[in-house]
Amino acid sequence: MLNTELDATQVAVGVAVNSESCLLVGQRPAGKDFAGQWEFPGGKLEPGENAFNALVREFREETNLVVHSAMPLFTTRYDYSNASVLLHFWHITAFSGHLKGLESQALEWVSEENLSKINFLEGNRALLERVCSLVIKRT
Repeated sequence: MLNTELDATQVAVGVAVNSESCLLVGQRPAGKDFAGQWEFPGGKLEPGENAFNALVREFREETNLVVHSAMPLFTTRYDYSNASVLLHFWHITAFSGHLKGLESQALEWVSEENLSKINFLEGNRALLERVCSLVIKRT
């Protein structure tokens, strides 16, 4: 682990694309930091958990979808005013299940063209172009 990672919260982030080439995004629910803003689904790694296992667990807990396979995209640090996160982005290449916001959050499939119109969480907004270029190219 690099020294720059020691003080950052580790977060697994999943980018899923449906058959219409739309990307799955979720709105942070009331009561959470940055409530009302949108992000790619995912969450914090638990102690001893690797990024892929956290991705599978968090995706199921948040979206009711089961991740069957995923490819790592990139890992990057983002510094908010109150915390730093190390974001492990994954392209979810196979998933199943019925989409449902299990944490009282809205979930939507959004086209690449409409992503820029959404009020994204800063850490995700800064990476939209990079994510889309990698995921759309691989799909």
